[in-house]
Amino acid sequence: MIKDYKGQKAVVTGAANGIGRALALGMAQRGADVLVVDIHGDEAEKVCEEIRAMGRESYAVQADVSLKTECKKIFDKAMETFGRCDILVNNAGVSSLGDVWNIPEQDIHWVYEVNVYSHWYMMGYFIPQMREQGNHCQILNVCSIAGLITLGSSPAYFSSKHAAVGLSEVVYKSLRAQGADIDVSVFCPGFVQTEMWKTDRHRPERFAINDDPYYHSEFYEQMVQVNKKVLDNGSPLEPTIEKVFEMLGTDCFYILTHDQYDALLRAQGVFQANKTKPIELADVNVEGSYKA
Repeated sequence: MIKDYKGQKAVVTGAANGIGRALALGMAQRGADVLVVDIHGDEAEKVCEEIRAMGRESYAVQADVSLKTECKKIFDKAMETFGRCDILVNNAGVSSLGDVWNIPEQDIHWVYEVNVYSHWYMMGYFIPQMREQGNHCQILNVCSIAGLITLGSSPAYFSSKHAAVGLSEVVYKSLRAQGADIDVSVFCPGFVQTEMWKTDRHRPERFAINDDPYYHSEFYEQMVQVNKKVLDNGSPLEPTIEKVFEMLGTDCFYILTHDQYDALLRAQGVFQANKTKPIELADVNVEGSYKA
């Protein structure tokens, strides 16, 4: 848990817009210094300027977190500038809308490398450092409600988010068993008013849209517009993020900010009758968040 952000050193990926930007600014407002990481370096720098205007220290890192070498670059920059990392937020995420029979193979790789591998790489670099620091540290992995439920669409996105949740659970239990002073939480938001529907603009060159008919089909355009409509009518960003900070102040593994999904979660077995997951991670409180 985090009770006091003053003087804390935070690293936030995908921090140039949406949830990542809101988390980075929220931490700075609470007294943290922030390394702002994004595939769009110029946009990351603008967030840094906002943070510096608050009197906090901030640096921008342009990086493609789907690459292990780029994650190492982020780690090295954090050590160079801050000398430590107290809060790691793995927020960067992308989506692809195809079904298993028509999604281009490159999109499967892109979605998994950003949504799963980047969490693995970043935790792999930062956890040993956090353990050596000797102070309490926090990891927050943004995993989406898609990591807890399944719908009949976007299999690459949904399955990658399930994998990200599973990875977080394993790391959480491992650190807990070893007595490490490192908390792990997963933030599983539902639909939030962000520009996630513009995910294609975050593609690195190796995953760029090409002449595959899929990208130029009526189906693809329709799915983009459906995604936009859903997100435009989602929950407001600011109160959602405030809820995240509230829950980070508790012993909380799952952070669920959208209570309307409770019935669906129960139906899919995420909530058991005794309100305990089979792996005994937590109990659910009245606000829809699991408490460890």
